[in-house]
Amino acid sequence: METLIYKSSIAVHVLCGILSLIAGLVAMIANKGGKVHNRAGVIFYWSMFMIFVTTTIFFILYPTNLKYQFFLGIGIVSFYPNWSGKRMLAMKKGLKPTLVDKIGAWLIGFSGVCMLAYGVYLTVNPAKYFGELNVLFFIFGTVSLLNAYGDLKLYLGYVKAEKMHWFFAHAGKMMGAYTAAITAFCVNIVPRFMPDNTPSFVFILTWTAPGIILGILSARIIKKYKVKFKIETKPSLSAKIKQLFAKKELI
Repeated sequence: METLIYKSSIAVHVLCGILSLIAGLVAMIANKGGKVHNRAGVIFYWSMFMIFVTTTIFFILYPTNLKYQFFLGIGIVSFYPNWSGKRMLAMKKGLKPTLVDKIGAWLIGFSGVCMLAYGVYLTVNPAKYFGELNVLFFIFGTVSLLNAYGDLKLYLGYVKAEKMHWFFAHAGKMMGAYTAAITAFCVNIVPRFMPDNTPSFVFILTWTAPGIILGILSARIIKKYKVKFKIETKPSLSAKIKQLFAKKELI
């Protein structure tokens, strides 16, 4: 029975992974708010949800396996921006987080603390058979804490939400969730084509490079929309020249 559940979960996990890659790309390319964007977004959301569910099943089946302990943390940090990004659509008329929103943010923070603790433990007691896993625990534990910090400072009223916060938060979070889908693809496919003597840092890059690249792309896209909605304006060339001369005069 255990084997059947595991194999079935693997099949669902792979299928939903493929769907998330396709649907996420379609949602990004399509006109925002249009039918194609919305429908692709729904498919992406539920695909990521099922990926999180199957990852949890793997952990429940093999709770003492370090790999699935790590994957559970990855499943949480992957699904949280997907879930909270969807929640932002309900806050178009103002940032009014519910108790569930706050609990979700605290939970992703708690998951981050646990991942960092794992990183420390593996550094002190290296699991040589599983490469540089401690580094990945540190990286994604930090990512989890940053997710929690970014949302809680808004939810608890420490900072004021910017104009059209829901739009930019939704876009940024969904890009983060899509980055997780791309990362999962790279981690599962790229190593298959690497030679046996490939340095461990190269495998770490398969986990981190997609996030860095898509993070930069996401920041550029969001900045573009801020300029479009006149929330952030690009200085003209003449303004840049004046600023440059002003700095030189100060020197």
